[in-house]
Amino acid sequence: MITNQSTLTRVGALRWLGKLEEAPPAFTAYFTPSMPGPEIEKTLLAVLDRGQLLGEIAGKVEKSPTGAVVLYLMDKTLVIWPPFPLKESKVARSYDAGLLKMMLVHDWRLGLVLVRLGHYAIGIFQGERLIEGKAGTGLVHARHHKGGSSANRFARHREKQMEYFFTRVEIHAREIIEPHLKEIDFILYGGTRDTLQVMWRQCSFFNALQSKTIGRLLSVREPRRSSFEEAAALAYTSTVFEIAE
Repeated sequence: MITNQSTLTRVGALRWLGKLEEAPPAFTAYFTPSMPGPEIEKTLLAVLDRGQLLGEIAGKVEKSPTGAVVLYLMDKTLVIWPPFPLKESKVARSYDAGLLKMMLVHDWRLGLVLVRLGHYAIGIFQGERLIEGKAGTGLVHARHHKGGSSANRFARHREKQMEYFFTRVEIHAREIIEPHLKEIDFILYGGTRDTLQVMWRQCSFFNALQSKTIGRLLSVREPRRSSFEEAAALAYTSTVFEIAE
């Protein structure tokens, strides 16, 4: 069962990985994204025979949008969801954090698209340094909860406001992202998933970014220019799950 879950910043993760060298894990396993559960279990069986624990570890690995690193200590197993997709799978019968450390220290070229109804912020980053960005607002009224014909008219009006807002976001995203698209390593979105899904359905430009898009959302409360520093730091966070027998 999962006994603890924590989120680590880039600096925090590197410090934590360094401390593990004092009492190194017995093995290290890397898994790329979208690897099916049975294949994960088969890979882990080479170094771990723990029945129900094995299935729980494999399930947690399979859910990660960026792949996972599994470290086994004598009293617990650590499953790490890294900030960016792992490029290779491998197993080492020792502590081998090299691939994860390289990912964390590298300054990736990132495109961040942060959207909540009425607010957006779009930026290009080298590591956590902003290269170019734009933030703005748009009028979108809150939902009308009363019934009747007036509520229907209000709903149609609100849909038009949303459509206009998302069109503006798409225009600015093109202006900022397209000139850097060849150099961008990853695209990340932040905001609420429901809002983003409506935007993705409406705006074709974002479909063209799917090959570079990471399937996790950055939890940014209100997209503004002042949110860029927070969002860039969130892009580099790792999640660690401790699983005990």
